[in-house]
Amino acid sequence: LLLALAGCAGPLPSAGPGLPRVGLAAKEVRQTVSLEEAPWRSVGLVATAVGGRCTGAVIGPRTVLTAAHCLLDPRSARMLQPEAVAFVIGLSPDSAGERRGVASFIYGPGFVARPGPMPDPDAPPDADWAVLTLDAEAPELPPGLALPLATALVRPGTPVALGGYQADRPRVLIADLACTTLGYGRDASGRLMLRHSCSATGGSSGGPLLLRQADGRWVVAGVGSMAVRGEAGGWAVPAATVRRDAAAAKGG
Repeated sequence: LLLALAGCAGPLPSAGPGLPRVGLAAKEVRQTVSLEEAPWRSVGLVATAVGGRCTGAVIGPRTVLTAAHCLLDPRSARMLQPEAVAFVIGLSPDSAGERRGVASFIYGPGFVARPGPMPDPDAPPDADWAVLTLDAEAPELPPGLALPLATALVRPGTPVALGGYQADRPRVLIADLACTTLGYGRDASGRLMLRHSCSATGGSSGGPLLLRQADGRWVVAGVGSMAVRGEAGGWAVPAATVRRDAAAAKGG
């Protein structure tokens, strides 16, 4: 399959017939979700000084999970400086939300991309994740927002949801609430990516693939990374991979 990054970097296209339907179903299935309810109250906008717009999820009082390619300068495919990245929570048509600066970030080992940005076939696909540490001068995010990461791989056929601040509704959080995990793909080096059926377009990159447990709590099953052109769904970095590699990057 020809894969492309789910277009977060660069200016947002205007809504209309010309909007790229990357990973978007032929029939509209996405719907507006409430910023007051779990898990969507934990989802926000990741914005960069070069015009990039992606999605991120709160995973700690000062930490946000997103995709590594969301932090690229699209012209050079080099990582931006942390001060060029911000996280906005509570963005809506009626509110500019609360903006937090980024003090630092870590990202998947070996992650690189090509200008555009486009995937680098020599890079490990499951390295497309990043954890942002928010500016310590700003107040901590409210208690109870942090979403836990799944500790194990999610079974194919599991119901999930994927939402984000997408290119056709840039100030509205919209989500596909009725999609599933389809299985896993493995590259030549054995690295796994999680395939899902969720409908989304540009701006959904970095958004959490969300799973509701039997007790009603939500967990992050994966991080939205790539989409398949011409059909609904895409690929996510498994949350279990993020847990493993982030712990190693931070020395445990």
